[in-house]
Amino acid sequence: MGLLIFLFWIALNGKLTWEIAGIGAAVTAAAFLFVCKGCDWSLKKEGRLYVAAPKIVDYVFTVIWEIVKANLAMCCLVYGGKPDPRVRTVRTKLKTRLARMALSNAITLTPGTITLACEGDELTVHCLTPALAEGLDHLIFETKLERIEATLLG
Repeated sequence: MGLLIFLFWIALNGKLTWEIAGIGAAVTAAAFLFVCKGCDWSLKKEGRLYVAAPKIVDYVFTVIWEIVKANLAMCCLVYGGKPDPRVRTVRTKLKTRLARMALSNAITLTPGTITLACEGDELTVHCLTPALAEGLDHLIFETKLERIEATLLG
């Protein structure tokens, strides 16, 4: 968080000098202390976030790749197949609300599937084909989010 605040400061200034960096460091420290006091944040959580950053980037690229693959599958469905919609409820092993929200958003972003509801550890998903409905049992999104969650929760 502190590094992001400092980088945001530098981006707003448009150039980097010793004066701008010094003032930015002071402003960043003040903002970081404010975040720590007001938002239940700590240096320990900050460290875990930096450790989880490569896993988060990997998750983002996985979501993008799955969206591309699903777009190609939807093109085949539109031009040659017939949709056979299904509504399916699946349970997730994710512990935090944030991870469940990320999972439901990733499912919705993937063409052919829409998350209709997220209640507790259950997701209700509308799928255009039975194959998509069966694919909900082994979501790579969930696996990657479990790893991120394990890193962040320690």
